[in-house]
Amino acid sequence: MLDTSVLIDVSKGGRSPESRRAQGACLAKLQAGETLFTSRMNEAEFRVGSFRSSNPAQETAKIDAVLATTVILEFDAVAARTFARVKAAVLSIGRFPGDMDVLIAAVALANGERVLTRNPRHFSDIPGLIVESY
Repeated sequence: MLDTSVLIDVSKGGRSPESRRAQGACLAKLQAGETLFTSRMNEAEFRVGSFRSSNPAQETAKIDAVLATTVILEFDAVAARTFARVKAAVLSIGRFPGDMDVLIAAVALANGERVLTRNPRHFSDIPGLIVESY
């Protein structure tokens, strides 16, 4: 499952080292026969950029093009229970992760997916979550 950092980096079209690494990581997954997933929360975070852009229409078109290559996973009842379990476990060890990262992790866990991110630290305390970075 692609984290928002991957979506942002891919949308840059190879103009930065992070963008090239993100594109390479996604291409490798596609060549291995994997499906690219993201969550509805990642889509929401990704779309913020279009509202901050000096050219919203152009930014929205780039976002739509990137999202067209992914399957969007929803936050359902299984993910809600997973969120509650994970958040409680992380709080019990004295960590205070952002709710958005726990929501994203819960969707990944509920669907048996790993998370690909440029920011593995955001997910480091999530029990059972496999995190890959580039």
